[in-house]
Amino acid sequence: MLTLLLVAVAVSAAVGLYAHAVSAPVVEQPRRGYGVPPPDPRAESLLRRLPFFRDEELLELIPKLAVCRPPTPWPRGMVERALAQSGAGMQLRQQIWDRFAGYQELPTALIHWHHGSRLRLNMGSELSHSLFVLGAFDPNEFAFLETFLQPGMVFVDGGSHEGVYSLFAALRTAPGGRVIAFEPSARERASWQANMELNHCQATLIPAALGQAEGEATLVVAQGQRSGHNTLGAFVWGGVEEARRERVPVRSLDHVAEELALTRMDLLKLDIEGAETQALRGAARVLREFRPTLLLEVSPRSLAAQGSSRDELLGLLDESGYDLFSFDYWTGELIAGHSNPGGENLVARPRPIITGDAASAA
Repeated sequence: MLTLLLVAVAVSAAVGLYAHAVSAPVVEQPRRGYGVPPPDPRAESLLRRLPFFRDEELLELIPKLAVCRPPTPWPRGMVERALAQSGAGMQLRQQIWDRFAGYQELPTALIHWHHGSRLRLNMGSELSHSLFVLGAFDPNEFAFLETFLQPGMVFVDGGSHEGVYSLFAALRTAPGGRVIAFEPSARERASWQANMELNHCQATLIPAALGQAEGEATLVVAQGQRSGHNTLGAFVWGGVEEARRERVPVRSLDHVAEELALTRMDLLKLDIEGAETQALRGAARVLREFRPTLLLEVSPRSLAAQGSSRDELLGLLDESGYDLFSFDYWTGELIAGHSNPGGENLVARPRPIITGDAASAA
């Protein structure tokens, strides 16, 4: 979930549009200029009256106030460069989020999302900040998935959390596709299940962490506001507090693929807080035989907390025959190379396999 933090910081000053009271999802189009947003008397009025709203009233308002930015690239560099003051709509959403972020038990609210879907948000969490306040979560990653995923594909979601990637993939790979999700935390599995059932989507949820071999491990579960930092290692970012610890199963992807009799795997997403190296070592056969494209977090701090490193992980990908791509700072498009100084997500694509006469010529 490191990308979530980076995006939140980058776009905290970006322009937001207030979604008026409608029942359909509001799509927020990227602004062409970098000036201050125009006045929004309706949002400004709600801002003034916000302290007098009851929690129940605010939760009912959230679907009408939420915006959903289309799944197109949203470059961090351009957002940071804009330095625009947030409009009344974003300020309103931020203050509503702030109100619930202080609660020990986070209330839930529904918002409209991509492709006619809906999400149940745990208000006050980092994920809800991106989706509700900013209108997008991992925008460049979802723009990539929008074009990559096709009906009939198989998508594996390592570290599925509350299910936003699983849900999006289920929508894009239907009909005929398959989504297989791994989530070790019981709390997050409940949210995942709620979001899938809300949208009548079918997927396979495996209650385990991904690792190098079959076994068990201790999962350190973060408080609800920072649930994206659950880890088999240690918290590496400030302000993350431990809620509890759970003994959880650990599965290797090779074993699961064999159990499920998979014959293909098109995309493997890994956001597992530093366990990426171990998970890929446990997927050697999958990488060799199925050659899936990878979307994975590469966080030096998180990797170090689990005895690995950025160099080890990137070296393993190279040895496995993968080329690396990163999301460009100024365009949000994929470019060759692994320039991700902050630890953003990378895409790894399998190199073409050279066989026969071509290999001899080489």
